[in-house]
Amino acid sequence: MVNKAIILTGQESETESTLARNLIPVGGITLLERQLKTLEKIGVREVHLVTDWFVAELEKEILSYPRKPEAVHIHRTKEAPGKILEGNTEQDSWLLLEEGVLVDDRIITSVIEKNAGTVIAVMNREDFQNNQLSYGIPLSLRGQNSVFASVAKISGQTMQTHAEKLNSLEHLKEAVESLSNSNDCEIFEISSIPLYLPNRRRDVDLIWLPVMRPKDGVKGTEALLNNAQKGTLDWPAWFIHRPIENWIVKHICNLPITPNQVTVVTGILGLYIMYLFATGNMALGLAGALAVGVLDGVDGKLARTKMQQTKIGELEHLVDKVVEYGWYFAIAAALSTTYGYAPWVMAATLVLFHLADEVQSEFFRRMSDRQICDTGKFDRRFRMIGGRRNTQMWALIPFGIFGAWYAGFIFICCYGIITFFVHQARIIYHAKNLMEASSEIFVENFRKTKIF
Repeated sequence: MVNKAIILTGQESETESTLARNLIPVGGITLLERQLKTLEKIGVREVHLVTDWFVAELEKEILSYPRKPEAVHIHRTKEAPGKILEGNTEQDSWLLLEEGVLVDDRIITSVIEKNAGTVIAVMNREDFQNNQLSYGIPLSLRGQNSVFASVAKISGQTMQTHAEKLNSLEHLKEAVESLSNSNDCEIFEISSIPLYLPNRRRDVDLIWLPVMRPKDGVKGTEALLNNAQKGTLDWPAWFIHRPIENWIVKHICNLPITPNQVTVVTGILGLYIMYLFATGNMALGLAGALAVGVLDGVDGKLARTKMQQTKIGELEHLVDKVVEYGWYFAIAAALSTTYGYAPWVMAATLVLFHLADEVQSEFFRRMSDRQICDTGKFDRRFRMIGGRRNTQMWALIPFGIFGAWYAGFIFICCYGIITFFVHQARIIYHAKNLMEASSEIFVENFRKTKIF
């Protein structure tokens, strides 16, 4: 486990000599805060920043960061090697980060998980746009030309003999090339990192972006937003919500607004919409429901962009379900004044089928490590039109235009039930294929008990 880190820092912004590259905002927080949050998340307890420039600015910034490793030290170049080696032992494991680069968490995680004591992450010029790599540090490691991927792991033993070289940005290239000659060193090509992310339901390109000037921070924000985007969404979320969500997050990420605050506001608005539906204000309630559909994606993207995920934020999905099911019963309450108990029965039936769909889909995800909506081409296409809160609310619009709210409620109830059975059939189909591919016993039992 990596427990210490070193960042050679202090380089000035390309366009603003009074601004350190590390202090350029990316996704609403400075690059340095993002690095320290990442280090704290992976268990690093002690960080050493080595610089002769912007010392006062860096100290002030570090004090203002709410989340960071236990100890963050700033050393001048001359004193750095001695300070680094003071508490170094052979049991320590260090992480070296290049200061002014927005680096994908997967690169850092992959480097840490390698068994070798010392690991250098590299990339080929084909992996990223050439205009990005032109700012990268070219390396010649064991006869191979590559570019430093801004991350390296260094064993405590190797650090003992290389600390003198890790004392300035000017010597970083020389230091990394020297590290490659260590007996415990592995050269890690980042193109081997899998791009598929289960929680995004799609392949997500790795982020590696040099931040040289403030406008690069804007590019970095856009890259983080793209990275945070989920795939295989329903059609309103993909075609309507997605661009609006990105626009909102891009403009509020630099404000002191937290994802939890957005979640609370969305939840309160959802409860008010429940009241509107229950009191018969169907058109106004539906308009609010469509707005909540957009806000529902903002808090998650904001959390991933600003690295503000919390355990409270994980309850967002529970709040969403309470609000969604509350809407169905609220609509039933309004319609029951004219149609008796039938709307209540329909609301209860719709919610039960929704819950059953959640249970079977979660069972399949645990079994296959993929969500049912992202397992095959048919499933991804069906997700676009399947009965979910967004599609059901939009499906009410044409009924509402003609005042046929009861007919619309019947339609969305049938819509949700049909979606459950389609998912059930697909889960059975994919589960059978999965078991046939992984279990000879299952194949034999299936053959022996075949009916047709």
